[in-house]
Amino acid sequence: MSLFENIRGGLGALWTHKLRSALTLVGIVVGAAAVVAMFSFVSGIRDRVMADFAELGFDNVFFIGNSHVHNPDNLASLKASKGLTLDDVDVLRAEVPEIQHLCPATETRYVVRAGNEARHYGTFGVSPDGFPILKLEKGSGRFLSWADVKAHARVCVLGEIVKDQLFGNARAVGETILIGDEEFAVVGVLRMKEFSPMFGNSGQEQQHRRIYIPVTAGMHYLTGSKQIDYFAVRFRDGTDIAAVYEKIHATLLRQHRGIEDFEIENVAQNIAEGMAAVERITSIWNMILGSIATVSLLVGGIGLLSVLLISVNERLREIGIRKAVGAKDRAVFQQFLVESVTISGVGGLMGLSLGAGICKLISVFAAQSGQDVSIPVSGTGILLGIGFAVGVGLLFGLYPAFKASRLDPIAAISRHA
Repeated sequence: MSLFENIRGGLGALWTHKLRSALTLVGIVVGAAAVVAMFSFVSGIRDRVMADFAELGFDNVFFIGNSHVHNPDNLASLKASKGLTLDDVDVLRAEVPEIQHLCPATETRYVVRAGNEARHYGTFGVSPDGFPILKLEKGSGRFLSWADVKAHARVCVLGEIVKDQLFGNARAVGETILIGDEEFAVVGVLRMKEFSPMFGNSGQEQQHRRIYIPVTAGMHYLTGSKQIDYFAVRFRDGTDIAAVYEKIHATLLRQHRGIEDFEIENVAQNIAEGMAAVERITSIWNMILGSIATVSLLVGGIGLLSVLLISVNERLREIGIRKAVGAKDRAVFQQFLVESVTISGVGGLMGLSLGAGICKLISVFAAQSGQDVSIPVSGTGILLGIGFAVGVGLLFGLYPAFKASRLDPIAAISRHA
C-alpha cells in the first residue's frame, strides 16, 4: 500500500467509527489547543510588555547629573567645581561617537498663566535632542528647533495635560503664556502614548505636566545661571553600555580637572535588566504551561493507543490475508503507524483551530471590556502543537504497529474465524 492509501485508510477508520474516533481525539485536540493558546497568550503578553519598555524611551539612555563634591580638607580646587555646563556638550559629542542624542536640561517651577488660568508647572529647558531621547510624540504644532536654541527664542512646547488645564478644548498653538513674568509663544503640544493596562500610564503623566523651552532661553530669561541640571544621553543601537559608561566618566573627569562633581545614572542597564527579567518569567511560564499541555497530549496518546490495539484485533483477518499474499512486516508496520499519525495529525489540526479561536475570543472579550489586549496566534505555538500531536501519534502508534507487523498470518486468520 502506498503512503496515500495508508493515510486514506486512517481517515476512513476515523469516519467509520465516529464516536470512538471523537473520544480518541478529545485529548489530542485539547492538548494541541492548549499548546497554541498558552504559547500565544504568553507570547502576546511578552511582546506587549517589550513594546511598552521600548515606548518608555529609556533604552540606551544615561542621565548625568550634578553631584555634591565631598571636600573634608576644604581644598580650593574642589571648591572651584562648576558642575555641568554647556561646554561639556561639545566635548562629549566630539569624544564619544556612540552618542546619538545629547540633551542638556535645566529644571525649575514657575507660576504659568494663560488667560484666566494660573498654575504651577515644571519648566524644562531642553535642546531638540530631548524629544527623541524620551521618545515623546508630537500632537500638534512642532518641536523645538536648533534655531530656537541658538536664538534663545521665547517659545515653548506644552505637555498634553498642561495644554488641557490651561486651554481646555481650545487650540493652544499660536497662543502666548506667561512663565513667571516672561512671555513665551506656544509652538507645539505633545501627545500621550498608549500603553497596555499592566503598565498604566508608565509615568508619562509626569512628562505631560511639564513645559519645554529652549535650554538657552531658560538659562537667559529664567534661571540666570550657566549651570546645567543634568544631561540626558541616548546611545546608538548596539553600543557596549559598560564601555561607553567608562568613556563618558573619563571624559567628564578630565573636562572637570579631576573633580568628580557629576554622577552617571545608567538607566539603560536598569531597562535591560527589566527586559531580561520579563524574558525569564515568560520562559518559566512557557515551561509550566507547556508541561500541562504535554500531559493532556499524553493522556490523549493513551486513548489513541487503546483504540489502535482494538483496531488491530478487529482487523486480524485483513492483516492475515495481507501477509498471506506476500505483504512484508515492514509494510504492515508502516500501514498502522501512518494511520496512527494521521489520526493524531487530524486531532492536532483541530486543536490548532480551537486554540486560534480561543486567542480570538480573548481579544474580542478584552475589546468589549475596554482593554486594548490583542493575542496574536503564536507561530511557535502552532509548530509545537502540531509537532506534539504528530509525536504522540508516532510514539503511541509504535507498539500497535509492531504488534500487527509481527502477527503470524495463519494464526491471525484462525483467531478471527
